[in-house]
Amino acid sequence: MARVATGAFLASVAISSVRGQATHTNFAGTWLLDYARSDSSSFTPKSATWTVIQQGDSIVLNRESPSGKQQAIYALNGTPHKFTLRLIGTETEATSTVTWTGSVMVVHTVSHPGDTDLVQNDTWALSADGKELRVKREANSPGMGLGAPTFVFVRKS
Repeated sequence: MARVATGAFLASVAISSVRGQATHTNFAGTWLLDYARSDSSSFTPKSATWTVIQQGDSIVLNRESPSGKQQAIYALNGTPHKFTLRLIGTETEATSTVTWTGSVMVVHTVSHPGDTDLVQNDTWALSADGKELRVKREANSPGMGLGAPTFVFVRKS
């Protein structure tokens, strides 16, 4: 009898776990920066295209701007992911970790361009109609805030 009860308990936990799994906001698509509606900062490009490929528990972000092309991969389940980033004219290793607040995704990235540390938090929020993506970027280096602009993107596809 105890084995039956234990088996039933484990089955109910498994079913609850599946039901309790979060479905994440789907950011997939091609996004064009709306420069006029974005905040101005030293790191706001004049133009940018972000292509977001979202499958399973990951996002592949392909960014293209006048300064070049970059790719980042984010694990949506909170697992840290390492990738190479080009910052301040040099390639540097970066590690990003994703957390969620409801439908809002926060990407926490730490990198070490040159001989300094850079911490960047990007907060992604999709409009209710899915046509606008707002990314608030808060960037800090030891002892100095580098800015907190919001980038506004409109869906191309």
